[in-house]
Amino acid sequence: MTSLLRARPRPAPPLVAVAHGSREPGALRTVTALLDLVRSLRPGLRVELGHVELNEPLLPDTLEALPAGEAVLVPLLLGRGHHVKHDLPGAAAAAGHLSVPIAAPLGPHPLLAEALAGRLAETGWSAAGASRTGG
Repeated sequence: MTSLLRARPRPAPPLVAVAHGSREPGALRTVTALLDLVRSLRPGLRVELGHVELNEPLLPDTLEALPAGEAVLVPLLLGRGHHVKHDLPGAAAAAGHLSVPIAAPLGPHPLLAEALAGRLAETGWSAAGASRTGG
């Protein structure tokens, strides 16, 4: 009787959340809380943080610290600006020991527009009022 060998599932590559960085101390706390939540929802998944600028760890340092293989960059950025188009691909290319696909940035995405509309509504803002031309 032959036994069938089952291939072990390949572990998910580490996720590297890429934040812009900020001089505002609350920004780092917010990003850290987000990553803690992701880790709690996906135990066993390696989740690291790299910043484009202003805070440590900087993205190149985070990538350098990862073992050879694959890592996925997850931009915590709101659009496809210079950082997403140039800085992230540059950092990925410089990490020669890694294969580094880059996920899409957070925006523009309909869920962000919904969240923004909700936050604006909390302040009393209304779309109807914003559409008036004033006079």
